[in-house]
Amino acid sequence: MSSPTLAEFQYEIGARLSRGDLSGAAAAADGCRASWPADPAGWLLGSVAALLADEKERALALIDERLRFDTHDVQCLLQKAECLLALGRRADSLEAADRAAAAAQIDGAALDAVGEFLVHAGEHRRALEIYDRAVELRPGDPSTHGKRAVINRFLGHFEHAAADHDRVLHTLPHDAEALKGVVELRRQTPERNHVDALHAALSQVPAGSREAATLHFGLAKSFEDLGDHGASWRHLHAGNSIERTRIDYKWQTDRAVIDRIIAGFPLEEPIAPDTGERPIFILGLPRTGTTLVERILGSHSAVHSAGELPALSEAIATVADRAARTPTRTWLEFAESLASVDGPSLAAEYLARSRARRGRRPRFSDKQPTNFLYCGLILRAFPAAPIVHLTRHPLAACYAIYKTRFGGTYPFAYDLAELAEFYIGYRRLMDHWHRVLPGRILDVAYEDVVKAQEPTTRRLLEYVGLPFEPACLDFHLNAASTSTASSVQVRQPLYDSSLDQWRHYAAELAPVRMRLENAGIQVD
Repeated sequence: MSSPTLAEFQYEIGARLSRGDLSGAAAAADGCRASWPADPAGWLLGSVAALLADEKERALALIDERLRFDTHDVQCLLQKAECLLALGRRADSLEAADRAAAAAQIDGAALDAVGEFLVHAGEHRRALEIYDRAVELRPGDPSTHGKRAVINRFLGHFEHAAADHDRVLHTLPHDAEALKGVVELRRQTPERNHVDALHAALSQVPAGSREAATLHFGLAKSFEDLGDHGASWRHLHAGNSIERTRIDYKWQTDRAVIDRIIAGFPLEEPIAPDTGERPIFILGLPRTGTTLVERILGSHSAVHSAGELPALSEAIATVADRAARTPTRTWLEFAESLASVDGPSLAAEYLARSRARRGRRPRFSDKQPTNFLYCGLILRAFPAAPIVHLTRHPLAACYAIYKTRFGGTYPFAYDLAELAEFYIGYRRLMDHWHRVLPGRILDVAYEDVVKAQEPTTRRLLEYVGLPFEPACLDFHLNAASTSTASSVQVRQPLYDSSLDQWRHYAAELAPVRMRLENAGIQVD
């Protein structure tokens, strides 16, 4: 029997990776390297498999072995950058990315790959430099302009972002992402809007497509700007309905997860000895002001905003699996395992996983909203860690979530009934945390931040143990990038027009109100 061809090896490794069979993919990569040692595929894919299996050192060793034969392989250099970033060696990772950028030279596709890595690493200014080079090489390529538009938005360069979207639309007048992007960046007025272009594009795409959902969200924002709230809601409902069909979600599972978390932490959590580490956790539902508070704190000279880190949930899973010696397979099994997670082990794993993102300032903030699930474990790992919980009027929060297209995240967001059920579970869990962690979580109302900025900011800084700095009041001048759905709003001075925006849709939100009130949640 003849040995598999290189193409057959590549297919097998890719197929096993897509199925999550990491050991099988690694074995196939071993075979590929043995049969085709001069080709990069076995080394590169073997490194990918090892990194996915959390074997970071092995992943780096494999890619370094390949780079001894070809020091200018852009794909391998970027894989090395990924490995180094995972190991917390950020400076070395960026040096590898710089080498990849130098090797790319005039290869637009290679520059695009470098740019995507830098965005993944949160290095948006470096990514912008790469995409500026790519645009020079391919000035008529709409994809390159579209990606640069996103980065410009993250950096607060809104006019440049809108100009890039306009260039995309010059070539592709029905491009859904560009139309939605420019609508989000510019307030739509009777004299200047994209309603006709959005409708024209909508007529050209399949009714249930991803592009149709994008266009409906763009029309919803346009009509809200124009004051036609009926039309805005119709498009919002249509966009959410399309998104919902693409997601496998059952709110009952999330409710069962919350029940298991509550059952696993039934008593007041004892205060452990202070370890000296005090990361600042900012959490709550999305669209409740978490990014705003992150920007306020990140404007302080002592705080680095690390963004929405996945480190805590990843660290919990790693520590829980290590203790059980078998990986948890389901969301419910994961919730069941939380109560037994050891605090010091979790702290060490979290700090290792977040190292590359923590910056060089004395303190850092982690603004992963769904960390509200883990308040008990946060304080078990970091007894002195401040936990800032953002709250918002229930219907304002639900409307703000429903009007945002999250791109597949937050699966509860696309159906009003499911959104209400998730909100009820979230409130139930936060009430539980306040009972078993009395006085250890600071609730900050979004409305207070907007209406009483300075006293709320002073209270926030006092809670996290920092002196007041006037720069925190001018958070909108903070030049750091932000990639959340609030990237436009947080670069403006505070305004209160969004506080009561939900009232335009009080009739449409009535079923949510009824469900929340029936669950004992006060709405007004």
